[in-house]
Amino acid sequence: MNRRLFLTGALATAVAGCSSGTTSNPTQTVSGINLPTYTPYPGVQPDLKGNAQGLLDAFLKYPDPPVKAVNAPPMNGGSVSAFVLTSSPVPPAVDQNPYWQELNRRLGTDLRLTIVPNADMATKFATLVAGDDLPDLIVPALYTPNGLPAGVANLPAWMASKCQDLTPFLSGDAVKEYPFLANLPTSAWKDCRYNGGIYGLPVARGVGGSLMFRRDDLLAEFGVNPNPGSFAEFRDLCKTVSGPGRWALSQAPTDFISQMLGLPFRWKDEGGSLKSRYEYEEFKQALSDAAQLVQQGAVHPDSFTNNAPVKKWFNAGTTVLITDRYTAWPQFYAENIAGPGFAISGMRPPKYDGGGFAATWQAQATNNFTVMKKSEPGRVRELLRLCNWLAAPFGTEEYLFRKYGVAGVHYVMKDGGPQQTQAGVTQTVLGVRYIVDSPDVIFIPGNPNATRQSYEYQASIIPTAVADPTLSLFSDTWSRKQGQLGTIINDAQNDILSGRKPVSTWDDVVKQWRSTGGDQVRKEFEEAMRTQ
Repeated sequence: MNRRLFLTGALATAVAGCSSGTTSNPTQTVSGINLPTYTPYPGVQPDLKGNAQGLLDAFLKYPDPPVKAVNAPPMNGGSVSAFVLTSSPVPPAVDQNPYWQELNRRLGTDLRLTIVPNADMATKFATLVAGDDLPDLIVPALYTPNGLPAGVANLPAWMASKCQDLTPFLSGDAVKEYPFLANLPTSAWKDCRYNGGIYGLPVARGVGGSLMFRRDDLLAEFGVNPNPGSFAEFRDLCKTVSGPGRWALSQAPTDFISQMLGLPFRWKDEGGSLKSRYEYEEFKQALSDAAQLVQQGAVHPDSFTNNAPVKKWFNAGTTVLITDRYTAWPQFYAENIAGPGFAISGMRPPKYDGGGFAATWQAQATNNFTVMKKSEPGRVRELLRLCNWLAAPFGTEEYLFRKYGVAGVHYVMKDGGPQQTQAGVTQTVLGVRYIVDSPDVIFIPGNPNATRQSYEYQASIIPTAVADPTLSLFSDTWSRKQGQLGTIINDAQNDILSGRKPVSTWDDVVKQWRSTGGDQVRKEFEEAMRTQ
């Protein structure tokens, strides 16, 4: 498991309890903060209904015609600067990008973006903070709201000094001035609580931490049971489908086996005291089993390299199983190269020794959040109107443009779903979806059967999924040292999984992890649990 996969998978994925119903929830007060009143957008109704436990609404096709939700641009001239990220190749500059130009026209402002690739985010953000020349909107927290990629010390103090307290503008019913922001789930707003107030705008994401996806079309060729009933059956499946030029697994399945063993995602609350997954004896069992699968040739041998193209292997059929977050489901279909027979599904973890399914994990309710530099009230309201437009929900004309561009130029409608042209692929990846975004929905363009299957899989795992007790809590040590602590864990796991070191060395790894900051992180999270 490489470092990037560790950060994006084992540390921060998915959602805990997002509600996507159509009944307005009462205002919720958490830690003395009056969170925004959740008011779902009533203008678009799903084909398959979500629920308050976290099951997302699903759409079998994009509404036709889409709902026009806004009658005028949110701004009236001027410019807005934003520091954003992208996981795609950096798009053409505004003077060479018709999509960006049209976005500016619809927003009614000159949107000046500093677009930073993921790999450069930590360095660029540190430079931004050190220079003290902040843009209007800043995406500071990548993957998890518990820390900055640059390891900035004392995040709350920095936010209090440099960033806008949005509480007067968004708390309680005040958020109703911005109906698409009011449509964001309460669980996502919890990740924006700092210094006794609301200091950010969330990018909410759907359920699914470290889930196992499978190629059903390939498994059918082997005639194997796609739902193994124990670890032994899972091991046999991996052995059966592995062979020359094909491996069962895109990555070592340490997380999947951990779920089979009932281990927590990150921490477990044992009567007010936290215990890390890495401190359980069962985790050594998970490491041992995963290492054996590597040694038996069931795991792609190049999976330990940084930024290994695991999704390409999976789509090409080089591997049959892959660990990812829930939102990867439509991406796999969008990048499918296997033709119309391509079919994937989620594999539920069986209990290790059999006897039913084990629980999956829930994780952070947000992918990231965005802060706003301190401004006078009129300017804050302007920026919130712009962000409200950027959060227009699925089914609206505004969402369709924001995600896919202009019809006939950046996408074409086919079988009820937008399919991007090459211009759409290259021009639309501006990173604005990391400023703020609408609530997740389940939608696989042009493939209603896959959408329904995705919905049914999510419905099957949510009732028993386990949330991490540190969700939405802050630890300053974790915000500064998560990269260093992750490297300790990640490097040691790779050594064991690849056979360079025995599982017996794990106890020393845990001691190093604890002394380097793990114990202090535990202490700070326990204190936060007592005061939340």
